[in-house]
Amino acid sequence: MALKNYKLVEFDCDGVLIDGYVSLYVADKLGFGMKIREIYKDVITGLKNFSQAVNESLKLFIGLKESDVSPILSDIPLMAGAEEVIKALKKKGFILGTISTGASQYFVDVLKHRLNLDFALGTGVKVKNGVFTGIAPPIISMRNKYYYFVKIAKKYDFDLSECVAVGDDVSNVSLFKKVGLGIAFNTDCLRHELEKLSLSDKDKASLISKLSFAEMKVKYHAHIIIDVKNLTAILPVLNVIKAKKH
Repeated sequence: MALKNYKLVEFDCDGVLIDGYVSLYVADKLGFGMKIREIYKDVITGLKNFSQAVNESLKLFIGLKESDVSPILSDIPLMAGAEEVIKALKKKGFILGTISTGASQYFVDVLKHRLNLDFALGTGVKVKNGVFTGIAPPIISMRNKYYYFVKIAKKYDFDLSECVAVGDDVSNVSLFKKVGLGIAFNTDCLRHELEKLSLSDKDKASLISKLSFAEMKVKYHAHIIIDVKNLTAILPVLNVIKAKKH
């Protein structure tokens, strides 16, 4: 597979550049992680839509101080191989970045600096007197992630056929359908997080079934599936390094 014409790679933030979910990592540190997981569960089971989930999650973060959150954001664990991959692709001239439906602009700016990304887009947040007070446009969702992806591609004057998207969940399906190469990576990330909830056997089975269906949907629309939880696995796919012989 000749991939030498690809010029831009967009990585999902949660589950791809980050080992886990930003909101859950911060919430766990501050004592309300399970509440966020319950909201995620309700989205998967259809009890809430994306907008409702954003609003309910936001209420849990409103009132937090920057001074309490910033140190946590700086310590969020990167995905294994993330730094190596970014450096390797940068050397090859790729434009690299992230568009996240789950992370705030406040965090992706931190991540952009940490990894030396070219672009980073997340939902805006309002901060007043060092306290988080609400959200601000843009609000990145499953419905508009593709729209913002197209804007990024146009900014760099790239055709979508020259772009690669790497993602772990259904928010990336709209991208996979249009880009030159869609890579499904770490698709069971959310399942591992929600398995931490205390549920009845019946509810757990129902939830796992819905999550498994979502994972299959992501893989179905991807061109490449990577099950190894190390981002360096995408380098042979992009012909940056040779695949190891077994």
